[in-house]
Amino acid sequence: METLAKHQILESTWIDSSPMRPSKPPAILPLVRFGFQTIGRLMPGRAAKIAFGMFTTPLSRAKHYVTDPILESARIFEVLYGKRILKCYEWGSGEKTILLVHGWESRGTAMRSLVPVLLERGFRVVAFDGPAHGNSEGKQTNLVHFAGAVRAVLNQIGGAYGIITHSFGGAATSYALSWLDTNIHIEKLVLIAVPASIKRIYESTVSTLGLPPSVARRFRKIMETVMGKSIETIDSPKTFNQMSVSQGLIVHDRQDPIVSFRSAEEVADKWDAAILLETKGYGHFRLMKNPDLIEWIGRFVGEDL
Repeated sequence: METLAKHQILESTWIDSSPMRPSKPPAILPLVRFGFQTIGRLMPGRAAKIAFGMFTTPLSRAKHYVTDPILESARIFEVLYGKRILKCYEWGSGEKTILLVHGWESRGTAMRSLVPVLLERGFRVVAFDGPAHGNSEGKQTNLVHFAGAVRAVLNQIGGAYGIITHSFGGAATSYALSWLDTNIHIEKLVLIAVPASIKRIYESTVSTLGLPPSVARRFRKIMETVMGKSIETIDSPKTFNQMSVSQGLIVHDRQDPIVSFRSAEEVADKWDAAILLETKGYGHFRLMKNPDLIEWIGRFVGEDL
């Protein structure tokens, strides 16, 4: 296997002609902000709980409106996680397993574009719908809860050789490997469009919801109580190096409008075992369809690079 430079750039001429996913804020957002600015000042504790409830509730569940051979060939099984059932999907029967972990308001089978290239390399591929996502049970979830689901699925399937994640799924997987169980060893970990900073997520939420300082302080306290750690601890540079991962790949688009490219640079700088693969012009979601990127990832986890 060749030694790769710390920073790579994907050379691709692929063009996605489908319309870009809208990223407009909900129409009700001004009313929500007004509510927090008024009632929140009178009942900051109650307002903080409401804000956390909104923060942990997906607004929609990803659905499939058409079928395809990859969906139809999936073997479906279930994993009991606490009191909830997680829907899981499996392809292939190779000795080495790759786990796919989706992002916020997505679902496991949304990452199925990676399945063929992984099957070609002899892997068994497993995906799952996170708590409160897809066809899994629940209405709310959070970073720790989602990370627990990642660990539960890994335990059920007998571990994994590699994990490929997208966005929030990468943050949850990193949390699972850094804080929930550092004994889990992964040879290859791919983080696509992963947010690097919990603190920035907190600050963005406070800004988006228009939380007054008194509410924001209580909201932060709830977050830290759930995580069992301070935001600064989670953001520590040690986090990524605490994982038992042989090699990592960070994939991020320079023009990602949802998670800044700065996140990828920060993770690459913090994580000694990782390289950064930069894409250009594919945003936060389209890069997942890019056949050149899919092939690159397949070669990375298949040790062709």
